[in-house]
Amino acid sequence: MSLAKLPAAGGLVALVLSGCGIAAKPLAGTAHITRSKGNHAQVDDPRTKHARCLRQHGFALELYRASGGRPAIRVGSGSGAPTVVFEPTPGDAQGLQIVGQAQGAEVIGSALVYPNSGSDAELQTVENCVAIGVTG
Repeated sequence: MSLAKLPAAGGLVALVLSGCGIAAKPLAGTAHITRSKGNHAQVDDPRTKHARCLRQHGFALELYRASGGRPAIRVGSGSGAPTVVFEPTPGDAQGLQIVGQAQGAEVIGSALVYPNSGSDAELQTVENCVAIGVTG
């Protein structure tokens, strides 16, 4: 193959490979994006696996949205029940604690665990359940 044909062949290979794996995807911000054809993504609710663990230990739970739409769990009932609020990332949770916006909370991964008036035994179980899947 002559040197003149080499760039043309390389360009043709790049063009062919660039088309591999392209699928029609819905535009960001599309309503009901998880139901759109060609989208296999699911919204991950961080409460799911932790709530399952807490229920297995006999706790009554209230799943709700804290301020700003953050997923949260109230473990037990009443204002003194321990509360778990999930931030988008572990760094966000640590940052809130550092700047004093999560006073009294323990950071476990992306979760802020507020003990409130929970007993030591109750809090140990809550911490163990919230630590499921947390690395580092």
